[in-house]
Amino acid sequence: MKTIAIKFLLLAVMIVTVACDDEAFLTEDPKTFYTTDNIFSSGDQVDQVLISMYSRLRNFRFFNAQMQGVGTDVMDVPEFRISTTFSDYSRINAESPEFSTIYNFYYELIALSNTALDAANQDGVTFNTEEERLYTIAQARFFRAYAHGMLGELFGGVPIVEELVTEPRFDYTRSTVEETYQFAINELEAVLPDLPETNPQSGRIVKGCAQHYLSEFYLALGIETNSSDAFDQSIKYSSEVIDGGIYSLMKSRFGARMGEENSVTGGADVWWDLFRVGNQNYTDGNLESIWTFQVDFDAYLAEDNQSYLDYPRNFGPVYRAIEGFDGVAADAGGRGVAFYAPSPLTKDIIWEENISAGDMRNKKHNISRDIYYNDPNYPDLYQKQVPQEVIDEVNEGRGWIFPIFYKLNTDKFIGVEQGENRSNIFRDKYAIRLPETILLRAEAYFRKGELQQAAEDINLIRSRAQCEFLVSPQDVDLDLILDERARELYVEESRWNTLLRMRGSVAVDRIREYTLHPELINSLNFDYNLWPIPQSTIDRNKDVKMEQNPGWER
Repeated sequence: MKTIAIKFLLLAVMIVTVACDDEAFLTEDPKTFYTTDNIFSSGDQVDQVLISMYSRLRNFRFFNAQMQGVGTDVMDVPEFRISTTFSDYSRINAESPEFSTIYNFYYELIALSNTALDAANQDGVTFNTEEERLYTIAQARFFRAYAHGMLGELFGGVPIVEELVTEPRFDYTRSTVEETYQFAINELEAVLPDLPETNPQSGRIVKGCAQHYLSEFYLALGIETNSSDAFDQSIKYSSEVIDGGIYSLMKSRFGARMGEENSVTGGADVWWDLFRVGNQNYTDGNLESIWTFQVDFDAYLAEDNQSYLDYPRNFGPVYRAIEGFDGVAADAGGRGVAFYAPSPLTKDIIWEENISAGDMRNKKHNISRDIYYNDPNYPDLYQKQVPQEVIDEVNEGRGWIFPIFYKLNTDKFIGVEQGENRSNIFRDKYAIRLPETILLRAEAYFRKGELQQAAEDINLIRSRAQCEFLVSPQDVDLDLILDERARELYVEESRWNTLLRMRGSVAVDRIREYTLHPELINSLNFDYNLWPIPQSTIDRNKDVKMEQNPGWER
């Protein structure tokens, strides 16, 4: 066997020697060679790139902690998870992976957008209709605009990439933040004529999506430039959504469970209905739904393992840590492991009686604060309410017991028969809901000094929530607007984008005031209004010096 092995080795050396002397042998003649110039032939193939963008953005928004709001004024983590959160700023710097993950994701989305646009404009690619081609292009440009706008809010001025990049580049130049926003605005305005008002295919981009982000990016541009004209444009586009006759706030019960109540707490209302399975899409009859990320339990089982919301697991408390409470059923909010926890602002402060009397969003079937012993092996405790002092004792050093927010949970878990363990829910997630557009317009009015109109917009939302207290013009300031966003949009909005696009010290001031961990405030030892450009990006861009954002320099 050893002799045979040596012979094979000698033969291999001979073959390599002969081959290296034969130039023709080394000349490749590939039978197929795919590039972006020849891989696409039909509109359906280009649409697969769009579907990939929808899917990637869905997963990014579902599973990225910072996009959920971790580390902001509304959400943090329990004490025993502090080492993995933004709470401890001593571990956060320009090399932290949280920043590069988000920065790189948006450029990956831009690259896919440019790939789709390049393909859609090739002569050899055929579409069923010209309308289909224009809609394909509009969706791709929407994603490109969205990604640039998000980068502008979080990182400031960034390189604008509007062409397909086919080879490595090391000479990118940062645009100004005004140029970054303006690029996103120009893209969105250009595609408005080719976006439908509604779409029977849930989850696809419609005109209202572009109008919403035009309102947001014009508002952000106005903050950067102190431009009243930009605020006017923000109001214009948000008004087209709010008053255009397509969308309206849901004010009465609707949908799949409109005749039912929360089976754990009792009670239900239209706010509860907004977050039940099957109620999230415009096509479901939800007239305040502008854009949703799609979840499908059958797809989850069949192949993708990503079509779910892990809210009960990540946002759920750990009631089973209480002696006398057993299990992970619906009365526990499922199998919660408390990866995240509401801040004092979200848990209590915004619900204080003087501002939130009557507010349906704080009713027990929407935020459940009461815990009842459920283990019959403790007959003296069974079905009695767990006292606060017991909760405090169990929470000491952990912080893993807090209210169940039913917008992030359910009283009826899907998939238990198929082996699911109540860690996930299987419903669509809002990307844009009309109240967010209303609050953008309220902020634009506020920044113009038109406080009456701002108050009226805020009261549209508070009236639907049946709040006894409606705000007056003299009540309106940024804190009120941000508090109302927390009441209405907790976990729905990208809270870091909201705080950072306001610039100044809004983000750090509110984090310091409402942190879940006051002992760590000193680690937030500088004011900033932008995240850092990832240091790896700066280092890689070797042909042009890329400046770091202030305060994050090495």
